[in-house]
Amino acid sequence: MSETDRYLSVLVHLRVLDEWLQATDVNEVAVNAPGVVQLWRGGVWEAVEAPAVSFDYLQTLGSFLANISRKPFDEAHPVLSAHLPGGERVEMTMPPTAARGMIYLNLRKHTSQPFALAQFSEQGYFTQTRHVFAPALGEEERMRLGSVLEPVQRERWALACAGDWPAFLAHAVRGRENILVSGATGSGKTSFIRALIELIPNWERILTVEDTPEMPLHNHPNSQALFYRRESQGGERMVGASAKEVLQAVMRKTPHRVMLAELRGDETFYYVQNVLNSGHPGGITTVHANSPREAFLRVALLIKASDEGRSLSLEDILRLLHMLVHVVVQIVFDPAAGRHVPAVYYDPMHAMASLR
Repeated sequence: MSETDRYLSVLVHLRVLDEWLQATDVNEVAVNAPGVVQLWRGGVWEAVEAPAVSFDYLQTLGSFLANISRKPFDEAHPVLSAHLPGGERVEMTMPPTAARGMIYLNLRKHTSQPFALAQFSEQGYFTQTRHVFAPALGEEERMRLGSVLEPVQRERWALACAGDWPAFLAHAVRGRENILVSGATGSGKTSFIRALIELIPNWERILTVEDTPEMPLHNHPNSQALFYRRESQGGERMVGASAKEVLQAVMRKTPHRVMLAELRGDETFYYVQNVLNSGHPGGITTVHANSPREAFLRVALLIKASDEGRSLSLEDILRLLHMLVHVVVQIVFDPAAGRHVPAVYYDPMHAMASLR
């Protein structure tokens, strides 16, 4: 079967799900048991009967997706990560990882066009956002360090203290501050950083590093999208370069900025030390954490777990991070309140103190 025929087979098979794939208000489609589809719509899960989504249907879909992805999907390799022809991200699991008689499906949709930061503001993301900063500095020391801030830092500090978060974030992005967006899975981190990236002047050369194509740069013609291999699943030999290897290649491509989709492994130390700390400021990335403070700790522990960071003390790593990570935006999803930004960290005085 040719490559075209394989893709056509997937598209034909997907017609059963087409109603929900095409629905603009559905963000994710999941199957926990044959005959019922779960839809993530408007911030809540909704169960819909779907008799055609049988065990046999899911088994065939898994085989087709494994075929076009050139990956195995069987009892020896019961986890499949793939993409639909339209770019949607798919996770499938079968026994023995799934319960006997079950094949689980999760299909996450993405938007091809990014939201503007103004749209997040209009949706109420910043209505209750708190400005957080390091409590370690005394008031006298904070005032002394504040008096020697650069003019642009004073402007940003004033915007943060005033709670004008759209203006603050635009100022931070254009001023090439390093920004970390923190939140849980499904909180909307990727959509948010895409809005931030849209604030970067379109003449800049931007390189993105991710494991799946979720950060298209439609408005930045001088850009490259690079991809690293995912972690091995069930002993499967994964094809491609590691995240760290891709970052090393990126640094030989003369970027203005490097956007790493997520900090998750030993590439974290390389990104912080060899990208953000080597003349390429203005990076934007994400991490899984529950608050700005936990985000710093989470990144520090990732660095500590790497070969390069193992010999460093946690205190020294945190000091380095407070020097190099200028802004932390916390995003949460609450079924009652929806997605919002409860806190933004920005503390240039503490960054200056960390230099000592």
